[in-house]
Amino acid sequence: MRLIDTHCHIDLYDDPVQVVEEACAAGVTVVAVTNAPFVFDACQELTSRAPSVHAAVGLHPELVGEYGHQVDDLVARISTTRFVGEVGIDYRVTRPETHGRQRDIFRQVVRACASHPNVVMTVHSRGAEANVVRILEERGDSTAILHWYSGAIKYMQHAQENGCYFSVNTAMLASQNGRKLLARMSRERVLSETDGPYIKINGQRARPLDTVEVVRGLAEIWGTTLDIAAGIVVDNWMRVIGSTS
Repeated sequence: MRLIDTHCHIDLYDDPVQVVEEACAAGVTVVAVTNAPFVFDACQELTSRAPSVHAAVGLHPELVGEYGHQVDDLVARISTTRFVGEVGIDYRVTRPETHGRQRDIFRQVVRACASHPNVVMTVHSRGAEANVVRILEERGDSTAILHWYSGAIKYMQHAQENGCYFSVNTAMLASQNGRKLLARMSRERVLSETDGPYIKINGQRARPLDTVEVVRGLAEIWGTTLDIAAGIVVDNWMRVIGSTS
């Protein structure tokens, strides 16, 4: 069974080299997101010998106050990778005085990605779904994946109609709101993620191989077999990396 982890913070594990080697040995496709531009080069070096693990250049919205001045470095690196993330806006755990700066930076990144149609963004939208979805309309032909979406159904539907995808993790599957959202998502727009090492599964930090648990949960919700659910996720991923639709 082929597994896809579209959002994993590999550089934040205690043993990142081992995590990469495990994913590679098992053939798991991983997008290794980063939280600030200055760590991207090291992450790219870490993944350079792993054909199924892809480094993404990012600037987490929670770190805009500290590293927002590096946004130009992020934009400059977009031409060196197909993957951008983690980027986005967070209104729930950040200070209100940073919200305007978050919007400005996210808009700058999205507009830069619009000049690179093969780029895939993995996007944080906690508490800011309306603004995130509206700004993503400016992304041109680049592709956006809304990571761990937890907002209103109306914004989810708008994003879906605008060609966005959604990456699902075990925490989302375990929540009532997450399962409600999944019931309304088009299967053709669903991808899998771990958000490791932040999420734990059975008391252990989630690793890319644990995306099998996401697929298992999707199979349950969709009323299908594990293999069929895995095939849907893989087909969606192939559409993401093979086209911009």
